[in-house]
Amino acid sequence: MKQESQFSLHFHRNHPILKVIQHFLVVMVGLLFILPFVWMVSTSLKTEQDVFRVPQTWLPRDNKTIELDGNSYPLYDLTINGNTQRLALIKIASGKGTFIGPEDPQSTIVEKMKYAKPVLEVRFRFQNYIDAMNRSLRPGLDVNFWTYVKNSLIITFFTVIGTVFSCALPAYGFAKIEWPGRDMMFILVLSTMMLPFQVTMIPMYIFFTKVLGWGNSFLPLIVPTFFGNAYLIFMMRQFYRTIPQEICDAAKVDGASDWQIFLRIILPLTRPVIATVAVFSFLWTWNDFTGPLIYLTDPSKFTIAIGLQDYYSQHAVAWNQLMAAAVVFTLPIIVAFFFAQKTFIQGVKLTGIKE
Repeated sequence: MKQESQFSLHFHRNHPILKVIQHFLVVMVGLLFILPFVWMVSTSLKTEQDVFRVPQTWLPRDNKTIELDGNSYPLYDLTINGNTQRLALIKIASGKGTFIGPEDPQSTIVEKMKYAKPVLEVRFRFQNYIDAMNRSLRPGLDVNFWTYVKNSLIITFFTVIGTVFSCALPAYGFAKIEWPGRDMMFILVLSTMMLPFQVTMIPMYIFFTKVLGWGNSFLPLIVPTFFGNAYLIFMMRQFYRTIPQEICDAAKVDGASDWQIFLRIILPLTRPVIATVAVFSFLWTWNDFTGPLIYLTDPSKFTIAIGLQDYYSQHAVAWNQLMAAAVVFTLPIIVAFFFAQKTFIQGVKLTGIKE
């Protein structure tokens, strides 16, 4: 009976129908999360008129046009007394449109626009990306989204470097080197995770701006990353402890110092966790809005996160261009995770292995 019960349980878990249901649920949940991004990309490729068109469509649509005498005119289906004609609109005034027939451009028809229905076709407006990135957000200043992207890349680059090195060294010390008070110091480092950013925000702002005079610069956003992150130190320490101690002991017998062991043995073996820390650091810095908002006041030093909010706060917002800029903001995150996906998942998985 026990064997039959185990066989029955195994049969049910591996039943094809159950697998189909599981995959279907995973796909549906994935679609639920990806739909906002698809909508953002779709909106970024629409015209301003198509953004507010009712009913909304997933694919960007624009008026179908026709060339007459070297000019381009949109086509409309005009219905009068039950008869529908496809005409070109050349002018609108007081709610009425002036239409001409493609076959007879000399004769014109003036009729109310409510009787006209635009002829639409699927058309992707990639020009929105160029217009959005080159758009001057601050009159009188040479500032656009390319400026914000450059600033974000500078901050993110140095932050990732600082985070990786400042977390790898103490993690190695906590994992592989025996020294008095090591465990108590590690507990003290972990206890800093209990302090929320809202508690340390004001003291840090006063220290960086009033004491060090680093206001309106990238330094308050970059320099602290060279002093470690408790959560990432803990993650790297857990990974380092999965490396057999015998490897380090054999290197010490051969005369290698702790620094040589760290550079030549530990780092090459810990590429997965280094990639994980780098991706985490990149995501946190690239998406950071509060830090740049506090320390940066010059628009020429804004990051892209602040730039998007600055553009959104303006009176005349071109939503298609705003979505195009948002896609550019999101794209590096997707690319970074795509290339580091396998290493990233492996690093997260191995940091949870018990000794």
